[in-house]
This record gives sequence, C-alpha cells and structure tokens, in this order.
Amino acid sequence: MGGRRPPQGRRPGKERGPQGGPAGGRAGRRSRRERSEALRAESAACRDGKGYTMTEYWDLLDENREPLGMLHRRGDALPVGARHLCVEIITVCNGRILTTLRHPQKHNGGYWEVTTGSALAGEDSRTAAVRELYEETGIKVEKEELILFDHVITPRIFSDTYLLRLAEEPKIALQSTETVDYAWLTPAELLERCREGMVIGHLAERFARYAVMLEDVLQKEGEK
Repeated sequence: MGGRRPPQGRRPGKERGPQGGPAGGRAGRRSRRERSEALRAESAACRDGKGYTMTEYWDLLDENREPLGMLHRRGDALPVGARHLCVEIITVCNGRILTTLRHPQKHNGGYWEVTTGSALAGEDSRTAAVRELYEETGIKVEKEELILFDHVITPRIFSDTYLLRLAEEPKIALQSTETVDYAWLTPAELLERCREGMVIGHLAERFARYAVMLEDVLQKEGEK
C-alpha cells in the first residue's frame, strides 16, 4: 500500500550554520564571535555598579598566561591545564591596611581578607583591580595609582597583588553580598589575625609575609 513515507531524521553530516551554510563556515565563525561578545557583555553587566548577582564569565589562560580563546562560567569546573586571572588590592592609609570580613553565607565566610576578586572576560589585570576595589569598598582610583606588589601562580589561577597608598582615609561602602565589616589594621595586627586563624586558611601564610614586608616599608618611611 502506497503512502507517504514517515518523516526521517536529518541525515548525519555537516552541521548547518545559522544561514544555511556549514557551521564551520564564515557564518558559523561570526556566530561564535558574536556569542563570545554577548557573554562578555553579560558578564560586565552583572558587575554594573554595586548590585549584581548574575553569572560571571572569565577568560581562560594557558600556563604561559596566554589566552586560550575560551570563556569559562564561574562555578563550572575549570578545564585541565587552564587558569584564570585574579587580583588582590592591599589598600594602605596612615600605616594601616584595609581588611574586610567575608559574608558568612559565602565560601570561606566569616574570615578576613583584603580586596580580591576575579577578572571578568575582556578585562586586563589593572582594570579588574580598579573595578573590584570600587565594588567591594566604594574606593575609586585610577589604574596608575596601583603598584604591582606581588604575583602568584597556582594550578588554577594567576593572581596579581597591587598596593594602593592613600593619603587620607576614604569613606568605605561595603558590598553587602560580599562583605559585612571592615577594619584598618597595622601590619602587626594583620599578622596576629593570621596567626589566630582569622584569615582564610590558604591566604594566611601569604598575608603574614605581606604584613612583615609592609611593616618594614612603613617603618622606613616613618624614619625619613
């Protein structure tokens, strides 16, 4: 008995792009580029001002800190061998270091730290540092005011630590979803908090080293 043949699924073959061409063609490449740009825009939008809770995207880097050309969504497992960029800002004023207390509901909540965060897709290190500092403390600075202080490499991140010197103590505006308190500590007080386990565990040793370095720098400045 003749009749219409039942509809068949698409035969295996080349995936078609959005305009009918192969996905690997010009239209496909343009689509991927546009998608990457859209994700970067979304990532930037989620950090607009001080009210953000949405998804972040990071640029992935190889072992030489070269871009892999891949975007990574925060919270997903990092691909093997890939790293992303983080920044820390040590803000110093009148011989004291600005520290903040992490929100209790965050990972490592209830511990003290300096301003820290991840670079968003499309950001360089200093741009990320300026943004993170404003978001978490309300302090506005220019890139040129940040002094590269240290650089750390782990199996997951490249981290740049910057030193910011302020002549006058600024007004602090905490980001409520990130931090719940702040304190200006002398290097000796920061060192004591590291020893008492009040600083995030994997950062305590490094922060203790920073405290000693800063105490020496500030002492020499006081002698001038």
